[in-house]
Amino acid sequence: MRPFFFAHGGRHGEPGPFAHHGPGRGGFEGWRDFGRFGFGGRGGPRVDRGDVKYLILSVLQAGPKHGYEIMRSIEERSKGAYTPSAGTVYPTLQMLEDLGQIRGREADGRKVYELTDPGRTYVGEHEAEVTAAWARFAEGTSPGEERRQLREELAGLARSLFAEGRIFNADPKTLAKVRDILKNTRQQIDAALGEYV
Repeated sequence: MRPFFFAHGGRHGEPGPFAHHGPGRGGFEGWRDFGRFGFGGRGGPRVDRGDVKYLILSVLQAGPKHGYEIMRSIEERSKGAYTPSAGTVYPTLQMLEDLGQIRGREADGRKVYELTDPGRTYVGEHEAEVTAAWARFAEGTSPGEERRQLREELAGLARSLFAEGRIFNADPKTLAKVRDILKNTRQQIDAALGEYV
């Protein structure tokens, strides 16, 4: 019998989260489904909107960027400790645009943001605040990077299991072998994380 989260019906008859990734669907296309179990989404600490403002202005000093590039630049500069969500970045960009500190323009179908002269002046006058906004990630950099790498490993595991629907096409002997590997791995993880329960 398939585990409940692979089968077409859950424990109470509802579809399992991976039911729609069965044979004929090109394999596991929905790694985002792992977000339901707490592995997806944005990592890192909560950051005040005021600090996000300084982070955005700071990365725009290097040149114009669209929203996704701003998010990635912040993630890279914080070394994985913080990745702002779109729900945080875009309202802040609108606020900065309303204040006249940045301007947005269309380029290749995307809105690109750049500092204005008042924006550059503002950043120069608030260097201490900008430095403090980045400094909060100094101690959390290593755990943030570890969390990022952990998400990548989990994504790799999902690809190994579901690529081209391979898990649904395997014979019982192979499935039993994979199940034993996963069981042993889970037990090792439980042992490693036991003190955090």
